[in-house]
Amino acid sequence: MAQPMYNSAVNIPTNADTTGKWKALYAGAAGDIKVDMFSGETATFTVIAGALLPVKVTKVYNTGTDVTNGKLIGLN
Repeated sequence: MAQPMYNSAVNIPTNADTTGKWKALYAGAAGDIKVDMFSGETATFTVIAGALLPVKVTKVYNTGTDVTNGKLIGLN
């Protein structure tokens, strides 16, 4: 039997900077997501609603992220 790609999902609040370790992000709404990646780089991604962003992330910023609060999920 195949192992799941992601073992857990966590709602990421976008009304404050949030730190953690996620293998990917799921955006339930369209907008920009500003993040720090495991590599140490900071990047801003523009996503459509329902997008899976397969990047390893350590921080999601409040400023620079406009995906609606409650619509951003971190996957591990």
